[in-house]
Amino acid sequence: MVPVENKISYNIHLVSDSTGETLSTIAKAVLVQYKNLNFEQHIHSLVRSKKQIETVYEEIKEKPGIILCTLYDIELKKILQTLCDELSIPLIDPLDTIHQSLTSVYGIKGSPIVGGQHQLNTEYFERIDAMNYTLAHDDGIISGDLNAADIILIGVSRTSKTPTSIYLANRGIKTANIPFVNNIPLPPELDTVKHPMIVGLVATPERIIQIRKNRLMALNAKDDSNYVDKRLVSEEILKAKKLFENNNWPVIDVTRKSIEETAAEIMLLLRGRHTA
Repeated sequence: MVPVENKISYNIHLVSDSTGETLSTIAKAVLVQYKNLNFEQHIHSLVRSKKQIETVYEEIKEKPGIILCTLYDIELKKILQTLCDELSIPLIDPLDTIHQSLTSVYGIKGSPIVGGQHQLNTEYFERIDAMNYTLAHDDGIISGDLNAADIILIGVSRTSKTPTSIYLANRGIKTANIPFVNNIPLPPELDTVKHPMIVGLVATPERIIQIRKNRLMALNAKDDSNYVDKRLVSEEILKAKKLFENNNWPVIDVTRKSIEETAAEIMLLLRGRHTA
């Protein structure tokens, strides 16, 4: 087997007249399917002039590779296409197919807006508001407005409560998270909340212990035998599950789930609640 360090590196250039976030997301979704290959991504963001296109071209010449672009300026796109043709390198706009399909099926035409997905509209400010709320209600912090949350996550330590909360906040969902700790009662405010959906997060003892050990190592902390003791961890998880069951809270097992998958399940639960 060829060592990773000796693998061929394939270049992919992402050229955007905005932040490049859309292209990065698309590239990530595709490249994950090529786990045994090494790709080097070159992000060229806020490209909005002929001079910037020429600068990008020089970088592409240095490290040739497929180009993904989202350029709404047709003339700039043509210039980049001509330059790419000189190098015999394909230029792909992942959004073209979608635009063409919308035009073909519905007989409509879009009005191109550079960085349109980043407009300072109501949705944008809702996301900022959700992020501020979520950061202020992380890891059991209660500030008197728990009922303003859309989601409250409860789970034992190392069930990815914080990163899941941040992901949800970035989708405009106000999220509070509260740790379940053996023999420590949950905040009494939970008994009075009406608006938020409360979701329990669990995982297998083996998975929790593995993550906790890695956490202790990363912090150069002394081995806390209670924190990683399998019997105690198993007991903690069972008590958490019992609590969730008694309160009829939906439960998600995050053992083999990514943050995105966990968040997707939570959003599905939330949509189901709103349409019920």
